Amino acid sequence: MRVCAMAYDVREVGNAVLEAAAKGGFALSNMSLNKIVYFAHGWFLAQYGEPLVDSAFEAWQYGPVHPQIYRQFKSYKDQPIRSRLTKIDLATGAQVPYRVSLPSREAELIERITLFYGRFTAAKLVEISHQPGAPWDQVWCSAEAAPCPGMQIPDSVTESFYRGQFAKPS
Repeated sequence: MRVCAMAYDVREVGNAVLEAAAKGGFALSNMSLNKIVYFAHGWFLAQYGEPLVDSAFEAWQYGPVHPQIYRQFKSYKDQPIRSRLTKIDLATGAQVPYRVSLPSREAELIERITLFYGRFTAAKLVEISHQPGAPWDQVWCSAEAAPCPGMQIPDSVTESFYRGQFAKPS
């Protein structure tokens, strides 16, 4: 059990999103999962001033991506994900699903974000992530040379953008 606020492994957050989607009666593609995990991270930063995920998202051609999620699920291509993010069990050497044991504050936000954004197609989620002034847009369009995958999206940019969204009417 976690005692203090902290950021979480992206595999735990990703699996929480996949579980919320399954509970909501829908499945996600790799692209949709990446966007929803990023949106949850952004809204968490804005609301609590703390990162949800303990590692960096990157600006790729189709929006924010977490390389670890992408690599584990790239074999699914654009098809629904039917497994969970894994880690190596040090005792056996086997890949095992990363267990979700998030506090209620984090779990509830992830569920709300998943149920909201999960109703959109992957293409719509890309469009949302590409809106002018969004963190992906700021990083991708500020590249001095040609933009390329691997450019990190700073949490400060993400937090500032999503805090600004609170002031806008829905």
